Amino acid sequence: MKKWLTEWKVSPELYKKLSFFALIGLSLIIVSGGAVRLTQSGLGCPTWPNCQGNQLVAQFSFHPMVEFTNRIVTIFLTVAVMIATAAAFFRKPFRRDLAWLSMGMVGGLLAQVVLGGITVLEKLAPPFVMAHFLLSLVCVLDAIILYYRASGSQDKPTRVVTKEVMWLGRIILGALTFVVVIGTAVTGSGPHSGSPLAKRLPFPLRDVAQLHADGVLFLIGLTLAMLFLLHQSNAPENVLKRGRALLWLMAIQGAIGYTQYFSNLPALLVEFHIAGAAILWIAVLWFNLTLFDRGEMDKGPSDDEPSEITSDTLSSFGS
Repeated sequence: MKKWLTEWKVSPELYKKLSFFALIGLSLIIVSGGAVRLTQSGLGCPTWPNCQGNQLVAQFSFHPMVEFTNRIVTIFLTVAVMIATAAAFFRKPFRRDLAWLSMGMVGGLLAQVVLGGITVLEKLAPPFVMAHFLLSLVCVLDAIILYYRASGSQDKPTRVVTKEVMWLGRIILGALTFVVVIGTAVTGSGPHSGSPLAKRLPFPLRDVAQLHADGVLFLIGLTLAMLFLLHQSNAPENVLKRGRALLWLMAIQGAIGYTQYFSNLPALLVEFHIAGAAILWIAVLWFNLTLFDRGEMDKGPSDDEPSEITSDTLSSFGS
């Protein structure tokens, strides 16, 4: 067992796949968490870490099983993240930036576990539910940067667009962050509390939803301006395609948002809106990252290259 551990080699291509699976898992947990809230199952397991009292496993009933299933999904996700983190130290060649980013995923997951437990103990108080969702997006941010870096070299990236496009992309990311934060306030003011016992934010739903919609319209306007700049500056075609995809995603997400609001917030449409928010978050992050070219991915290990973790590897990680 020890020999297998010390001789384990992780190629750059394999590590890229592991980082991608971690990104998918961290994204799916957002959707599964939304399902818990929309089925009013947030307090199906009212204690933590046990489901209820001294009982670790949920009783065979709808709400406890929904919440317990989400906890099981989190456990499998944690395993995937831990594998990706361990693999970062066995990757050949070793990359300190990937090791730090993978450790960031672990830190984010631990924070999620703690915050999730507090959220349950606080009976799904809206500020904790909002923070739980936003922390999930931070974890996705870490994972997508990890995947982006794992897909290229560790050389200094080269900007492939004008400075104006780069800065507008960052402004779009900032605007999206504002829209998402206000969206959590809409959720905290709306009917889908996660449990009949959960309190609601003291804001008129119509007013918060209007502010959220105004932010979306502003975001779409910024994206249109970015597409204009991309065309005017003769940006690479692949960047143009990603910009057009962003506009379509925003339009679809906006259409779902308006439809759910004017149809009295049916749970299924709200779930689609949550999934759309996660997808749009990933798309905007990816667009900003790929405004820079990191070159080709590192070559894999040769047969005569030492594979064990050495003191040089650990010192490189810490330096």
